[in-house]
Amino acid sequence: MAEIAVNLVIDKLIPLLRDEVNLQRGVPNQLESVKGQLQMIRAYLKDADAKAEMGKTNHSLKEWIMQMRQVSYRIEDVIDEYLLQVHNKLQDNCGVASVICKICDLLRSVMSRQKIASQIDEIRESIERLSREKETFGFNPSALESRSDITTLHYLRQGALFIEDDQLVGIDHTKHVLCNWLLEKGSRTVISVVGEGGHGKTTVVNKVFNQKKGEASFNCYAWITVSRLLKGENLLKDLLKRFYEEAGDKGSVNEISEMDRNALIINLREYLQGKSYLIVFDDVWEESFWGDVEHALPRDKGMIIITTRDRRVAEFCGGHGPIHTYDTQPLNHEDAWNLFCLKAFREDCPKDLEGLSEEFVKKCNGVPLAIVAIASLLSTKNKNVLEWKRVYDSLRSKLSSDPHLSCVHQVLSESYQDLSYHLKSCLLYFGLFPEDYSISCVRLINLWIAEGFVENKENDGQTLEEVAEEYLNELIARSLVKVVEVFPYGRVRRCRVHDLMHDFILRKCEELNFCQVKKSKRLVLHEWTRRLSIDECVDDDPVKKSVANYGLIRSCFLFGIDRYTPTSVFESLFSRFKLLARLDCEDAPLDYLPKAVGDLFHLKYLSLRSTRIRSIPKFIGKLQNLETLDLKYTGVRELPCEIERLAKLRHLLAYEFGVGVKLKVGIGHLSSLQKLRMVEASNNGDVIMKELKNLKQIRDLGIFNINRKDGTLLCNAIECMTCLRSLSIKAAEEEVIELESLRVSPESLQRLYLDGRLEKLPHWVHKLKSLVKLRLDGSQLTEDPLPLIKELSALVELQLYESYEGNVLCFKEGWFMNLKVLRVELSTLITLKIEGGGMPYLQLLQIHRRPEMLQVPTHVQPVIKYGHYDLSE
Repeated sequence: MAEIAVNLVIDKLIPLLRDEVNLQRGVPNQLESVKGQLQMIRAYLKDADAKAEMGKTNHSLKEWIMQMRQVSYRIEDVIDEYLLQVHNKLQDNCGVASVICKICDLLRSVMSRQKIASQIDEIRESIERLSREKETFGFNPSALESRSDITTLHYLRQGALFIEDDQLVGIDHTKHVLCNWLLEKGSRTVISVVGEGGHGKTTVVNKVFNQKKGEASFNCYAWITVSRLLKGENLLKDLLKRFYEEAGDKGSVNEISEMDRNALIINLREYLQGKSYLIVFDDVWEESFWGDVEHALPRDKGMIIITTRDRRVAEFCGGHGPIHTYDTQPLNHEDAWNLFCLKAFREDCPKDLEGLSEEFVKKCNGVPLAIVAIASLLSTKNKNVLEWKRVYDSLRSKLSSDPHLSCVHQVLSESYQDLSYHLKSCLLYFGLFPEDYSISCVRLINLWIAEGFVENKENDGQTLEEVAEEYLNELIARSLVKVVEVFPYGRVRRCRVHDLMHDFILRKCEELNFCQVKKSKRLVLHEWTRRLSIDECVDDDPVKKSVANYGLIRSCFLFGIDRYTPTSVFESLFSRFKLLARLDCEDAPLDYLPKAVGDLFHLKYLSLRSTRIRSIPKFIGKLQNLETLDLKYTGVRELPCEIERLAKLRHLLAYEFGVGVKLKVGIGHLSSLQKLRMVEASNNGDVIMKELKNLKQIRDLGIFNINRKDGTLLCNAIECMTCLRSLSIKAAEEEVIELESLRVSPESLQRLYLDGRLEKLPHWVHKLKSLVKLRLDGSQLTEDPLPLIKELSALVELQLYESYEGNVLCFKEGWFMNLKVLRVELSTLITLKIEGGGMPYLQLLQIHRRPEMLQVPTHVQPVIKYGHYDLSE
């Protein structure tokens, strides 16, 4: 994990050198030297980190890694402290142009430069010493290739192959589906069984494999455990060896070691030609696996089953033939309970332990391996509440040390270790949130960017937000992060990690000093703590006792704060931060923004969402590094003109249901803005619209209370927004939304929300081929809008709220071929009809009230709901 710290520091050094900060002569060269040394040592750290985190290395090497991590933290501290000094010096104003003031300013400047030069020199010497001592500390890359961790995984996987039937629960449905797929005749078919580690993929596939082998359903069989080590020629050799051994051809087995890749492929094809075969590739990690085996397996007939934790692997394997994918699911509560009781008691659960047993089962989240491991541990304990409560409270600490739980820890470690350093950081970030916490994906992505976890790929045409969303999707595909809620158009809205993964992450965070979580009034900050999550009430006393440590905190989260906590407590807390870059106060009982926040020069992310704050002070303009300002669901209705100084601001969220925020002149200076929701345009709409033309990076724009007269100016602005993905427009009361003057339709637009009266549907809407969601609210159209938008091929969700004054809505055959969600609330509606062949993929039809005549296909009727809807995003 020192690799993460080193990479983040390198990423910070590069822009510092590029910007040519006015450092003392020689300091830039020293920084370049430090950067070069760090880049050289990074290669060593990757392997060393891997072994240290898997617990398979000596204590001296762990000590070396820890010291390297601390040096990286110190470099970051020096850089940030110096930049803060530079900023403060520029902010100082003597008030008089005196010679004395100039001399003092010069002395301070020279002293600060000498100080940073001295600090960097000390750091460089520390790195050189650590580089020399790495072998003394036991750092020998060849010696790191211990196979003890591989042996542990081998025993774990081997155990999954020999579980007796009476020890299994909840696999009947999976077996039934897989067996049915294996009955299919025709060309080579690939069946992928996907799920997180411990879900029982190997166990259930093994049962199916042995059943088919016993029935002699195929001419030949092979089971290959791939894992992360078996690949290329070695994989092909193992496969061919299994077939020759099955055929009793010992002579050919001896020849395999001499074969090259081409010979292996030819021999495999010759052996399998004309035969029906069943091959299981267990525990596949990489898409490249398919390239290793594809050409060796004839396509005329044969069945291939792979098990994998990664959905991307499952989707990649198969080539052009038939593919089936089975997503393993957690055990339902009944099966999970039965398995737990079977392992913990071998009989019914005692009455006095039922409550705690339920808590243990809940923590396992339906993962069979976790249930078996924890229940086996409990089976060795006395059957009393006190003993079991002690186990429950210490599960996190036991996860990596207790032999009963080592299998769970090993499975989680294996998935974690396979991640890049970017993804490791992103996964560990879930430790800052409480257990079972459902996290907004937008919030998570913006925080990752503010932390510097996201690789800049803007040269490839990708924004940081798009890259971060790829990271999140990869963690989901790897079965490490769970989806809680998805928008109908497919984008993940909220996510979380399950309880045992959360415990694993917290344990890892403790080992690596990645963050600290405060869950009580008493807190002793570790010297190297950089991220702090306060998950209970804030007590002012401990804060005062830890001034120095708080000064180095970079990220602070507030959760579960008592609503009666006075804002003065937050003022006291925030005044002790000097290098803070991320401050998340969502749901905190803040009545005003403490003045101390204005001194946080490094602040990139500030969330005041759902607080009681009603105004933003002028000092917000001092936060010139701010990238995200979240004021959603606060009482803020107007922003000061100083907001125009925030040239780096990427996301400005400031609205509540039906209400926007007023911005004064200067919004056009925010040229980095990508998301602006919602700006109030009722008073100075013409000025706002003219300045919007400068926001050429904008991707998500929301405007409240626009007047008809400003429609042309708005259209002119939209034409300049070539990156626009989401557009929300709400008309002022009694006003009409005028969008007819838009000459060029925003081709990249994916979501369009029009709230207010329309004389007619804008002529360009039907050209939006990327549109996935359309909401028309209060449009009062007299012309049926459906024929005008029926061919929006990408449309997934359509919302019609008092948008049409007709009596009939008819969805004809061939219309809205990809629509999944239809929400309708029309007070004049009498007849709603969906013809056969119309909206074939409709999953939800939501109607305010049942019309007098409702004609829908039979496949739609079970998913009709009645009532009002939540219009929030």
